[in-house]
Amino acid sequence: MSRIAAQEVRDAIYGWPLYIVAAVALLADVLLMVNSLHFVAESGLQILGRPFYLPLLVTTTLTMLYITAWAVLAIVRPRDQGALRILFFAPVDSVSLIGGHFLAGLILYGLVMLVTTPALALLAWLTNVPFSPLLLLGIVLSPVFIAVALALGLFVSAVSPSSRSAMFFFIGALLLLTGVQGGYTALLSIPPVSKSYDALLFLRELLRSVRNLLNWISPVALLESGLDAVMRASWQDIAQWLATALIGCAAWLILAVWGLNRRGLLP
Repeated sequence: MSRIAAQEVRDAIYGWPLYIVAAVALLADVLLMVNSLHFVAESGLQILGRPFYLPLLVTTTLTMLYITAWAVLAIVRPRDQGALRILFFAPVDSVSLIGGHFLAGLILYGLVMLVTTPALALLAWLTNVPFSPLLLLGIVLSPVFIAVALALGLFVSAVSPSSRSAMFFFIGALLLLTGVQGGYTALLSIPPVSKSYDALLFLRELLRSVRNLLNWISPVALLESGLDAVMRASWQDIAQWLATALIGCAAWLILAVWGLNRRGLLP
C-alpha cells in the first residue's frame, strides 16, 4: 500500500496539474482578499467578519475537485492501458490498491495545503487582517471532508468501464450539483404570480428537497458545512458533520473495493 501511494505521489509531483491547482488557488485567494479590502474601504466599515473563510473555502474546494478528478482516473486509466492486470501479479490485492490510492490522495491534498496555508498567513500579515486560529482548525479537519470526495472518486474509477465514461460521470455530477443549487437560487428570486397562487411552488419545493438531500451526501456541501461550523465554533455541528463525512468515506471505500473485485482487471 505504501509503495503504491509513494509511486502515485511521485508521479503527481512530476506532473503539472498539482502546481496549476495551487497557483490558481493562491491567485483566487489574493483576488478575494483584495475585493474584501476594497469593500471595507468603500463602505467605511471598521471590521470584516470571517475575512479568510471564503479564501479557505475556495482553496479547499478547488483542491477537492483536483483530487476527485485524479481519483476518478486512478484505477480505470491503468486498467485501460493493461497496467492494472500486470500490477496484480505482484503481492497486491484490491484493498491495498484502493488504500494506496486513498493514502496518495490525502498526501497530495496535504501538499497543496502546505503551500497555500503559509501563503494565507503571509497575506494576513501583509494586509494586517487577523488570521483566526479557527482557520487552522478548519485546515486540520478539512482532510476528513476531502476523504469523502476521494473515496467517491475511487469508487467511480473502480466500476467505470473506461476513462471516458468515468470523466463523463464526474462532469455530470458537477453539472447536477451546480444545476440544483443554481436552479433553486434562481427560483427563489422569482416572485409568485399572486399571494394565493404560486405556479413554481412544486418545482421550488422539489429542488429544495433535492438540495437538502445533496447537502448530506455531496462532498462539496459537506466541506462547506463543516468549515462553516468550525468558523462558528459550533462543536456540536462540527461533530455531526465529521461523523457524516467519516461514515460516507467508509461506505464509498467499501463500495470501491467491492466494485474493483466485481469489475475485474480487464478493460
